[in-house]
Amino acid sequence: MVRASKRRPGDINRNEQILIARTDRPGTDHLQYVWVLVCARRTKKGELCGHRYGANGSDFHHRKCPKCQGGASGLEIESLV
Repeated sequence: MVRASKRRPGDINRNEQILIARTDRPGTDHLQYVWVLVCARRTKKGELCGHRYGANGSDFHHRKCPKCQGGASGLEIESLV
């Protein structure tokens, strides 16, 4: 039996990463799909990072931005956005 995801667009993790949308593309983790995330962290200049990247839903709770927080590279979303 497959459990339904508890994740929803708009969820924010402790590292200020926001779930934007779940895609239909299979992720790299078992029974996962690629989610589009955007970084809501502010730079030292006060600007929003805004980096968009993909991640498995199962990774969301601990994801960090690959651009401004040194997080792992995101999954491909270029053809999805």
